[in-house]
Amino acid sequence: MYQNNLSNNIYMQKIGFFLLFFFVNFCFAQQSDFKHIDFTKADYIAKTYKTKKLLELNKTTHLLTKNLETDVEKLRAIYLWICTNIANDFSLYALNNRKRKRFLQDSIKLEKWNSKFKKVLFKKLLRRKKTICTGYAYLLKEMCTIAGIESKMVNGIGRTSSVDLSVLKMPNHTWNIVKLNNKWYLCDPTWSTGISFPEEGRFQFQYNDGYFLTDPKLFFHNHYPIKKEFSLIENKSTSFLEFSELPLLYNDAFVYLKKHISPSTMYHVIKQGSAFNFQYKLNKKVMLKNVKLVYFKSDSEIKLKPKIELKENLLKITHTFKRKGFYDIHLYIDKKIIATYTFKVLKND
Repeated sequence: MYQNNLSNNIYMQKIGFFLLFFFVNFCFAQQSDFKHIDFTKADYIAKTYKTKKLLELNKTTHLLTKNLETDVEKLRAIYLWICTNIANDFSLYALNNRKRKRFLQDSIKLEKWNSKFKKVLFKKLLRRKKTICTGYAYLLKEMCTIAGIESKMVNGIGRTSSVDLSVLKMPNHTWNIVKLNNKWYLCDPTWSTGISFPEEGRFQFQYNDGYFLTDPKLFFHNHYPIKKEFSLIENKSTSFLEFSELPLLYNDAFVYLKKHISPSTMYHVIKQGSAFNFQYKLNKKVMLKNVKLVYFKSDSEIKLKPKIELKENLLKITHTFKRKGFYDIHLYIDKKIIATYTFKVLKND
């Protein structure tokens, strides 16, 4: 008995050391370091290579990467090719969601369904080039492995305007981390690919580069990993409560924003007459006339008149709430919705 306990203790110490090393290894991967890389060649290869099926994945990966020198260029070609060739299958997502909810309280049936669904998922992916988040993440991981790049699939919560975090009982999204130059970076090929229109039963390719090697703190606004170390955020709390209280960012936020500086939460209670500050570090140049804050009253959009300042890439917006009430505030840049915040303005006694 003593020997067994001693062995177990040694084993647990080794595991603990491994996990500590594993976690520390992830912590320092915080920034994308590839501004100096020109992706023109990789992008051209990805956009011009076509194949009807994915049955020869080794061949496809080889043809995409053979003339590229660096791992990040190879990753870029693989990533962009996936995001411009693999369509999102919302009907498959809806089917899986219904079944998982149905079997939520029956672990045996849920396990059987998951096993069956994997076969359906990969059959559609390989033969019809259609899939959902799990298929995108799996494909990126497999193609990276073939190209000699380490990648992992990450399960967690993907937050959108239609997701009610208060009732969500299981992971609803999958994405990737990839290792480049001994650092880990975040990617979401699913959300980079395009837009689904469930009511119309169609999908539209619309590549979003904002989810390629994204800054971890920005990525965390709508990606909560079940394994917290996969957030890649160093020395910072990554609790689900903190995640649920963050401002709601939309897909175009990841195109326009380099950092979301303030406010740090979505919900606010302030006094009438209070001035409130919004701050962002931008990825691209914008014109002040194309930045606006709005709220909706009944069916009417009401444009606010805040003070807007733009110095280099730092955008500052200050608005004074003069009337009491509830405000659902939306930030737009170039007619693209970026973020949502809510304000309860109380009477100033």
